[in-house]
Order: sequence, then structure tokens, then C-alpha cells
Amino acid sequence: MNIWVNVITAASGLLGAGMGIGGTLLGERWRARSSAEQERRASDLRLRDERKELLLRFFALVRDLERVAERRHAGEEVTAEQAAELTSRAWLLHVEVRLLCSQPVADAVYTLTERITEAVRHPTDEPVHLRLSDARLAAISSARTELGIPAATGP
Repeated sequence: MNIWVNVITAASGLLGAGMGIGGTLLGERWRARSSAEQERRASDLRLRDERKELLLRFFALVRDLERVAERRHAGEEVTAEQAAELTSRAWLLHVEVRLLCSQPVADAVYTLTERITEAVRHPTDEPVHLRLSDARLAAISSARTELGIPAATGP
């Protein structure tokens, strides 16, 4: 019987060591996965924040361009240099949006940039806010979707 006690003792020691090693390996694997997932989420949040900041800068510049277009629409003098500077900045921001954001946002921003540039360069009888309305709404809607902001509901 002594031999069986020795065999059982040795086997249980080996089994315990195997379980310990297996548990350690599984724990390390779980920790590595958890760490990678946390890093991915942090990276996604950084990209979202970068996109948000870029889109806010773009819409602020659109506001400035709209003011220039409204002044031109009202017959006020706007220098070509001022208009060119603002429209150039808008197109540069459009390129940044195309680099950082999804295609739907880039397309909507392109359309709005095109419309606001046209409104600044060529005033018409149509009020500026009406010329931009649908393009602005499309750009804002696609930006909200990009940033994971739920659609606005109701009036």
C-alpha cells in the first residue's frame, strides 16, 4: 500500500503544479486581452476627441465664412484677401476631415465647403442661410453620427 500512497502523493503534486501553471497562463492571457481591449478603447476615445475638435473648428470657420457671405450679400465691401484666406482655411480643414473622418462625413463637409465658398465668392439674391441650410444639416447630422451622438428628437 505504501507504493500507492507515494504514487498518489506524487500525482497530486504534479496535478497541482500543472493546474497552477495552467491557471497562471490563463490569467496572463486574460490580463493581456484585457489590457489590449483597454488600449483599443483609449485609442478610440482619443480619435473621437480628435475628430470632435476638428469638426468643431470646421463648423466655427463655416460660421465665419457665412458672416462674410452675408456681408457680401448685404452689399458690404469684403476684401478678396480676407475671403481667400477664409476659404483656403475651409478647404484645408476639409482635407483634415477627409483624413480623419469617415466617407459620409467627408462628403457632407465637402458639399458644405463647396456651398459656403460659392456663397462667399458669388453673392446672389437668395439669403445665405437658405443656400447653406440643407448642406449644413447634412454635415451636422453626419458629424453627430460619426461622434456617436444620438439623433435629435422632436421640436
